[in-house]
Amino acid sequence: MKRVIVNADDFGLCQGVNRGIVLAHQKGILTSATLMANMPGFDEAVEMARDHPRLGVGVHLNLLRGEPVTPARDVASLVRADGFLHGSAYAFIRKLGSGRISGGDIEKELRAQIEKAFAAGVPVSHFDSEKHLHMIPPVFRIVIRLAEEYRVPRVRYVRECCLAPRVTQSFKALALSLSCRFMRRRILDHGIMTADHFYGICRSGQMTASRLRKVLARLGDGVTEIMVHPGFMTSDLLAMEKKIGSYYINNLRERELQALLDDGVKGLVRDGGIQLINFSEI
Repeated sequence: MKRVIVNADDFGLCQGVNRGIVLAHQKGILTSATLMANMPGFDEAVEMARDHPRLGVGVHLNLLRGEPVTPARDVASLVRADGFLHGSAYAFIRKLGSGRISGGDIEKELRAQIEKAFAAGVPVSHFDSEKHLHMIPPVFRIVIRLAEEYRVPRVRYVRECCLAPRVTQSFKALALSLSCRFMRRRILDHGIMTADHFYGICRSGQMTASRLRKVLARLGDGVTEIMVHPGFMTSDLLAMEKKIGSYYINNLRERELQALLDDGVKGLVRDGGIQLINFSEI
């Protein structure tokens, strides 16, 4: 049986992204989304999730963008002088590697994000993270411990190697895949479940209808996660860019949304014997 989780990152970022995610779930093939607890669209996303109980909702653990859920003074190593998270994955990794980011601060902020989701009544299905920082071993160890503690034994795991249009994406996929492989024994020892296959980093922001059809046509057996970033380019998203910094994927969200709604993609799922599931079903 070929089973597929189609997961949208950034649920709760803003209204435009929330609307796109819900539309892709209602009218397309989207089955899952991960919630950003520290973003202004959080409350709206929680209400939308309540209205769509078949949409699996995880937590998109965020150590990079916006303000922390924890008071900034209590996680001082995670924030800049203005109280915002560092904003750059490279800056975060560099500071973490040089010992300037505290593991205690990481755990405190991730715990706060998880508890905010639970307090809102979200039946948390799994964990992943902004820019995949949870896959860096020191962070991964914390996430595994929290997954066990909060009884959310499902975490995104990357197995993806490819020649992407952008060389940096190929390198990123390879590095994350190697990091996940390094953590494999610890994951198994703690009873953490993962998808068997993953697509999304090499074509991040470029999951067009044509690309989705190619991915669906060559699925392996077991469970496959496909990562997407649907949404609408609205005024609130533009305002968000000014506040927390822009990133390339915002200009590609509507194209990915249309791919998830594409009749040919939906037909391939229907006729190909593909079962659409969310993380709570693995």
